[in-house]
Amino acid sequence: MISGISKWDGSKAVNRKDYYICGDAIGDLRTTDNKLSVWKADTQEDINDAIVALALNRDSVSKLSYFLLKEEDLDKMDIKISDEQVGVAAGLDSQILTKHRDLIDLDYWRLGYLADHLTELAKNVNNRRICSASEVKKLLERYKQENKITPIQVKDKLRTSLKW
Repeated sequence: MISGISKWDGSKAVNRKDYYICGDAIGDLRTTDNKLSVWKADTQEDINDAIVALALNRDSVSKLSYFLLKEEDLDKMDIKISDEQVGVAAGLDSQILTKHRDLIDLDYWRLGYLADHLTELAKNVNNRRICSASEVKKLLERYKQENKITPIQVKDKLRTSLKW
């Protein structure tokens, strides 16, 4: 998930004639222990699972912006993927959480390559993915109806926001 497409597509202005990537965009690549959290998504349902997992970690329902990365592109950047750590999303079916991945052993260069790759992806509107707040809410409601979410385990603020 990224905080917004405008940070990556060049539309957010930086008052420099030589700027390349908006400095604010780099915040989307915040790592912990040289790892960046991502989700494995081969199908639309996998993407929906990731959206729901990310939404459950928020205090309110809001839009989600994201890019789809290809493993072969990550391989070209020498970025490794690990499936050792299961994702975290209070109240979500544990089977869905196994789709969580980490990009690991990230350093200055790998993050730079990834930032460059995301900037290139953002140039083509067909690569940009945005799930509106209403679409996120519909997914959350659907997953609740399908018993993939246990409402009592969801964050209080989000549960209140959803009137669960």
